[in-house]
Amino acid sequence: MTPLLLPSDPPPLFRDLQVEPEEARSILRPQKNDGYGFGFALSPYRGCAHGCRYCYVREYPNALHGPEDWGGWVSPKLNAPELLWSQRHRLHNERVFMASATDPYQPLERDYRLTRRCLEVLLLCPTTRVIIHTRSPLVLQDLDLLRSFGNRLSVGFSIPTDDDTVRQAVELRAPAIPSRWAAMERLARAGIRVTAAVAPLLAVHDARTFARRARASGAQGAWVGSLRLLKRDPFYGLLAEHGWLKVLDPAYADEVRQAFHEVFPPPREVRERPVKAAPPPPPPVRQPGLFDKVG
Repeated sequence: MTPLLLPSDPPPLFRDLQVEPEEARSILRPQKNDGYGFGFALSPYRGCAHGCRYCYVREYPNALHGPEDWGGWVSPKLNAPELLWSQRHRLHNERVFMASATDPYQPLERDYRLTRRCLEVLLLCPTTRVIIHTRSPLVLQDLDLLRSFGNRLSVGFSIPTDDDTVRQAVELRAPAIPSRWAAMERLARAGIRVTAAVAPLLAVHDARTFARRARASGAQGAWVGSLRLLKRDPFYGLLAEHGWLKVLDPAYADEVRQAFHEVFPPPREVRERPVKAAPPPPPPVRQPGLFDKVG
């Protein structure tokens, strides 16, 4: 397929991005592990322009691109909304996660609006809950639509570090950390449930201040996820070069998690109270039949 240029004038960082629209064969990927908290993953795009240098999706098999090309190409799934509409019967009482493999609000969403159109389908599924995971303030362009979901929708912001100089080294094309805080605050003020995802955990300057900033920005919850390296991952060399190998130490991750637990304590277990046995029901009263003798 011949790569296409972006339909609108892109920022300098994305002018060399190869856009390869495609017709997808499927759109809902079942999640068999209940521990993730959702039943289906939904990705309106394949590939991601943010090109985070640690992204585990680099290793996914692709006929046209290798791991070294990650961040340089994106395939919008042009028929994603129509496919989702045809599969909406599968979503009764399910949770849908947007998106596990790519950011649903990467820069192309400004032009293609595939995430928005998929959300419009999900809005018509009254028993379906939606979890959006992004690192982009572009989510704000759909603020009114997100509010329409009420408590059926939440937005998780990926903020893996409190230091934007770290972000500039590992997430060069992703939005700056201050812009993510500002977007979280706007969503929270609009009544949308927001969580902070410190994932994958990168170098952090001050974990306790980081956690308090997340709370002050409106996050109602937070979680810390470990970094996942590929086999012979070149990202290891970048960590070593900057002196950030501590992020691979489980003790470091535990330290950051503890700081967040102090600000976002896990819910206390509700003690079961003994339930008094209900009195036995009164014996049934037999109403006299039409031909019963009275007296």
